[in-house]
Amino acid sequence: MLKAAFYTLGCRLNQTESAIMAKGLENAGYRIIQNINHADLCVINTCTVTNQSNAKCRRRIRTIQRKNPNAIIAVVGCFSQIASEQILDIGGVHLILGNQEKLNIHKYISQLDQTESPLICIDKISKDPFTIQTIGQHLESTRANLKVQDGCDFICSFCVIPSARGRSRPRELDNIRKEVEVLAGMGVKEIILTGVNIGTYQYQNTDFIKLLSIFESFESIKRVRISSIEPTTVGTEIFELMKDRNSKLVPYLHLPLQSGNDTILKQMRRRYTFREYSEYINQAVEAVPNICIGSDIIVGFPGETDEIFDETVQTLQQSHIHYFHVFPYAERKGTTSEKLLPKIPGNTITRRAAILRELNDRKKEEFYQRFKDKTLQVLFEKNTEKNQWQGYSENYIRVAVNSSSNLKNVIKPVKITHSEPSLAFGCVSE
Repeated sequence: MLKAAFYTLGCRLNQTESAIMAKGLENAGYRIIQNINHADLCVINTCTVTNQSNAKCRRRIRTIQRKNPNAIIAVVGCFSQIASEQILDIGGVHLILGNQEKLNIHKYISQLDQTESPLICIDKISKDPFTIQTIGQHLESTRANLKVQDGCDFICSFCVIPSARGRSRPRELDNIRKEVEVLAGMGVKEIILTGVNIGTYQYQNTDFIKLLSIFESFESIKRVRISSIEPTTVGTEIFELMKDRNSKLVPYLHLPLQSGNDTILKQMRRRYTFREYSEYINQAVEAVPNICIGSDIIVGFPGETDEIFDETVQTLQQSHIHYFHVFPYAERKGTTSEKLLPKIPGNTITRRAAILRELNDRKKEEFYQRFKDKTLQVLFEKNTEKNQWQGYSENYIRVAVNSSSNLKNVIKPVKITHSEPSLAFGCVSE
C-alpha cells in the first residue's frame, strides 16, 4: 500500500482541508502516515498569509527532496493559488493545485503517470455555493473540523486571502448535514466550525445562527465550537445559545481584534472601533458564565508609533480578552498596506511582539487560575505519558489528569487543582 503524508501550514481551515484530502487519498488506497520523509506521496498544504509562510513552504520542498528523493511532491493551497511560478522555479515538484481543486487531489494523483511534466491546475475560484464530495475525515483527534464556508468579501488592507481564497461563499446545507451525520457515526464528540469568514454564512434562508441549529438533532455530537469569527458578523443573540445548558454551542469566542488603536484599525480597514469591540466582549462576559475569549493581534503595522503600541498593550491588559495570538506585520505585494508609511523596523516589530507574547502568557495563566477548585467538563483526546490524559474543557482550557483508565474521546467532569502556563491539572470527579 502506498503511503502519503501531509505538511500543513497556516490556519485551522487548512488543517480541515488536509484531513479532507487525506480521507480522499485513503479512499484511493493510500495509507496516511505522519513522517513525511517515509512517504511515497508528500502533500504540502500551503499558507500565504506571510512571507515567512512562503519561505517555510520552499524550505520544506527542498528538505523532502533531500531526505526523500523518490517521493512525489504535491504543493497545494493558497501559496499555489497566487504564486505557482515560484514553486515551479524550485524544481522537482510533481503536482501544483490551487484552492479550487486541491480537495480533489486524489483524482489528480492518478494522472501523474501520464506526464513527465509537472501537473498544474490553478483554476479561477468559483463564487457559487460549494459541496465537498469526500465527506468524513481522516481523524487524528477526537474533535473534527467542519468546513462550512470559504472566501472573504472583507478587503482588509493587509490581507491577501481574498486573492488566494476568492469571495465569500457558503457550503450547501444538505452537504453539511451529510458530513455531520458521518462524523457522528464515527464517534466524534466535538465539531469545530471552520472557514475564512464563517459569520457571513448565508445559504438560501439559512444564516450562521440558523446553521448552528442543525447540530442539535445529532445526539452523539456533544459540542459545537466556533473556530474564529469576525466581531461584526454575529450579534448578541449568540450569547443566548452559549449560556443555554441544552445547547451544544460551547462558551468560547475567538474574535480577531488586530489593534487596540482606532487610527490603525481604520488603516487596516477593520469594520469596528476598539470601543465597539470592547462593548461586545464585555456583553459576552456578562451574559455567558465562564466564557473564554481569544483574539489575534498584528504588531508593527505601518504607522504604529511607540505611543500607539503602548495604547494597544494597555487596552489588552484591561480588556476581557483571555489570550491572543501575536502576528508580526507581514507586507504582502498587492495589498493596500504595502503603500502605507512609515514602515516599522524589523527589530522594533520583534521587540514589540515579544512584549505582547509575554502579556498573552500572563493573561492566559490568570484565566486558567480562575478555575482552581472548580469543575469543568473535559473531552479527553490523548494519553501523553505515564497515564497522563489531556483534553479541552468546554471553554477551551487544556486540562491534564492522571488516570489508568482509557479516557480517549470521553467527556468527564474534572475538578481543577492547579495550573501552569497553558495547562491546568485536576482530578476526575465521579
